[in-house]
Amino acid sequence: MIKDIRIDDRLIHGQIALTWPKALEVSRIVVVNDKAASDTTQQMALKMAVPSGIKVLIRSVEGAIEFFKNPKVKKVDLMVIVGNVQDAAKLYTNIDNEMVKRVNLANVGRFDGVDDSEKIQLIDSNIKLNEQEQRALTELVSNPNLKIVHQIIPDNKEQSIRSFL
Repeated sequence: MIKDIRIDDRLIHGQIALTWPKALEVSRIVVVNDKAASDTTQQMALKMAVPSGIKVLIRSVEGAIEFFKNPKVKKVDLMVIVGNVQDAAKLYTNIDNEMVKRVNLANVGRFDGVDDSEKIQLIDSNIKLNEQEQRALTELVSNPNLKIVHQIIPDNKEQSIRSFL
């Protein structure tokens, strides 16, 4: 089961490595990012960022879609991290939705190279959506059974994304 698909443009960092696995009660993180999947240096850095006892898999978006089709994967509790809303939407659309507990729109749009004047800011400065991300978020939110929230750290109250649109 995917307990959380976290959309975070930094992928793995301190908040993720130290707080989220405990809060979600997972010992496995799957990073779904085309660039990271093709960069061995970034893969090593991502794996080094997590404490011992946490396993990290790094897959391209297409590779992750195939990975999540394996029936054995449904029996393992996972946290999935994607770097942008489009990848989250593509992943969610192409896997068994029953295995996704929630999507957490956490940190997006700060490092994508698109000028902030071309974006809308949603909730706070952690979420800046360009036009493609806005369309992808609309696609995600259109799934009535999907719980989609904003929650930076586990101690924060989760906020429904639907209430901000």
